[in-house]
Amino acid sequence: MSEPSELEHQLETNLAQLSEAKFVDRLWQRDGTLFARPGDDQGTARAVRNRLGWLFSLPAVRDQVEALAVFARVVERHRFDRVVVVGMGGSSLWPEVVGRHLRGKRGLPVIVADSIHPVAIGELVEQCRAGKPLFVISSKSGTTLETMSLYRHLRGIWPSGDQFVAITDVGSALHQLARTENFREIFTTPADVGGRYAATTLIGVVPAVLTGVVLQDALQRAQEMLDACREPDPRLNTGALLGAWLAAGVQTGRDRVVLALSKDLRAFGSWLEQLIAESSGKNGMGLMPLTGAVAGTGTALADRLRHCLVVGIGTFAHPDDDFLDRSRDAAVPEHSDVLPEVADLWGETVRWQFAMTVCGYLLGVNPYDEPDVAVTKELTQAILRGERQPAEVYASIRVTSLAALPAAVPAEFLQGGENSALTVLAWLAPNSANSQRLDALRANLTAKINAPVAVQVGPRYLHATGQLHKGGRQGHRYLIVVDTTAAHDLQQPETPAAFAQLLRAQALADASVLVERGNSVVWADLAPAPKAA
Repeated sequence: MSEPSELEHQLETNLAQLSEAKFVDRLWQRDGTLFARPGDDQGTARAVRNRLGWLFSLPAVRDQVEALAVFARVVERHRFDRVVVVGMGGSSLWPEVVGRHLRGKRGLPVIVADSIHPVAIGELVEQCRAGKPLFVISSKSGTTLETMSLYRHLRGIWPSGDQFVAITDVGSALHQLARTENFREIFTTPADVGGRYAATTLIGVVPAVLTGVVLQDALQRAQEMLDACREPDPRLNTGALLGAWLAAGVQTGRDRVVLALSKDLRAFGSWLEQLIAESSGKNGMGLMPLTGAVAGTGTALADRLRHCLVVGIGTFAHPDDDFLDRSRDAAVPEHSDVLPEVADLWGETVRWQFAMTVCGYLLGVNPYDEPDVAVTKELTQAILRGERQPAEVYASIRVTSLAALPAAVPAEFLQGGENSALTVLAWLAPNSANSQRLDALRANLTAKINAPVAVQVGPRYLHATGQLHKGGRQGHRYLIVVDTTAAHDLQQPETPAAFAQLLRAQALADASVLVERGNSVVWADLAPAPKAA
């Protein structure tokens, strides 16, 4: 680690605080009072205690390894040729990491479905019709709006329950539905593990076994990191040390963290974004995750990253990163790790979960709740019913392409104020073409405002970084881009709202909440110019 003296001093203070509080020992004793605020009743302590199951869940998963292997062989025998994970947040982000980076030689490819954009749904259906998909419907609550809407749409096309598997909590709405509608298999998850801490539960393990991951090896790597995080001295505890450093960044004015991941770990960034933002972003605090390298060298890069930490994670196969070298030369506070193998991500998830628990404690926030997530859900339904009108935004514009967006946004909005972050919330189909366009937009905007720009795709971000947007430090700028007006719409089963209508209502609701909480929002409708006759 390299850090300026102020951050280094705060890190030492944090480590001393952890030692004095006997934090590590108390956490392993499930002491929820660590996170209780002054004047709080026992509610917070009890709620935290009931979310620490991830520290103890591996033995139960290990007991199911043989049964899961049998299930994978049955799937192979029935000639399924792809796995489609339908979920949001933790239910989809870790399976995406597994599918992109951890798949075994004999495993099935994974498609993650967490968008209700009509274009994305059309692309998904086209992919699935090319083979024989096994649909994994994953939702701990069993009531996730996007997940259940997608399930209904897919079930209308593939009517056999044999092609569907459920992963959910015991007794949830999805658990009951899966029984009624004759799913091939139902896997239940522990109620004392939240979604973003569920990578090493069946939420992450069922997709993993279907992709050919050797579970004993994966679980062993996770267990080794858990054991390392039992070390009571925070200076020797890899998870506690990382968490104390991240908290020190926030406490010294560096409340954004740039994630620089090697190309064989790239999808891990989305999982990390959710864990960091949703765990820390509340009570006016929080650490904003940013992905992608930032241009510049020397003092120019130091100025661009003046409110940032940098975290680099690579592997022995891809250990070098030009951006990390440039950030070191610019003396930007930086922490980097090189994993021996990509499979060590199973342990890295545990380290980061422990780190964000520590970070939350030091910042005075409960890392296990999501107090501001439901507000957008409730306002979405009110807008759909015509009971609420969206809030007035800073400006509303119309552009024909993402490339035209920077020039169309009011200049005074882009100028912002000191330490006013800029985030693009893009309600687009999450395909490779749009990803490339968004990367170019990020680079263009970064050059304009001389600071890193966060880019998130809706509705995924509502279940990932959305808690930070609404519960973290306010006074930021949000550029919301929506292209539902040009999309070929699809009707949702068993509901009067079409998918594009629902998507637009979600974007309007989130824009309204952001405005009401003191942020500045520009709304941009993306409407391609009509083709010449």
